Amino acid sequence: MNILLFADLHGRILPALKLATRLQKERNVQLDLIVQCGDMGIYPEPEKFDKATLRHAQRDETELGFSRYFTHPSTEVASLLEELSCDVICVRGNHEDHEFLNGLEQKSSESRFPVDCYKRIYVCKTGHIQKFEKEGQQISIAGIGRIGHRGNKSPNGTQRFIQPYEQQALQSLRKQITHIDILVTHDCSLHFFDKDFGMQEIRDFLDYHKPFYHFFGHTGHSYQAVPDENRFTTSVKIAELEWQHNGTFPEGSMVLLRWKDQYEHEIEVINDTWIKEYTPETWKYM
Repeated sequence: MNILLFADLHGRILPALKLATRLQKERNVQLDLIVQCGDMGIYPEPEKFDKATLRHAQRDETELGFSRYFTHPSTEVASLLEELSCDVICVRGNHEDHEFLNGLEQKSSESRFPVDCYKRIYVCKTGHIQKFEKEGQQISIAGIGRIGHRGNKSPNGTQRFIQPYEQQALQSLRKQITHIDILVTHDCSLHFFDKDFGMQEIRDFLDYHKPFYHFFGHTGHSYQAVPDENRFTTSVKIAELEWQHNGTFPEGSMVLLRWKDQYEHEIEVINDTWIKEYTPETWKYM
């Protein structure tokens, strides 16, 4: 299985899908799944954008990508999605329209629910197992969305923090299964970068379930892949897919996981030279 991973897209969903289809052509591979680590930028209505998104959108209109390209069908996007036979799954970040997502989640009885007009982008419910299979190969993925609340901040005070019902789902998961292959989160685990930063629930998950990989974003740090303190998991911080001052995407903003089974798997940072062709001025025409 070929699984392509991104982190914080902040509305740059269409550029990411263009990179994915180009990768298929350049490498002559078929992607089986695209995974995104939160802050997809799911804002269907411009008036719901938070202050940070509006501020960034003033200098980069791709921050508005979900409302522009994924709320009403267009020939361009539909054609691009036809080249990709796989879906996109993600977890919630802290920069999303959580009221919109809450409504969709409450109506869904599945472990993930579609959020776009094409029904190709799915948000994974925190604490629910996602299973994927291809020609006898299987992989299990769990997601933890939003960010951790620290200090005196109440989880009910704002929707960007992990919610009590999600914490309960994580507790219930311990009774259902002991091992999960991949953990996808938005926040990092508690103390990963700083003693006062990260999510306790992620730390607890890694210590208990010990997945092979933990992929996350959010922190603003550059790409890194390091052994987790549980001495089993490889923790991978994926770089945000945002253009640097030189007009290119940072190294480590696109990662390919090749998965055969629990004994054969590897990750590769995609840093091919053709990626540099996708600049703020050219990406629309690529």
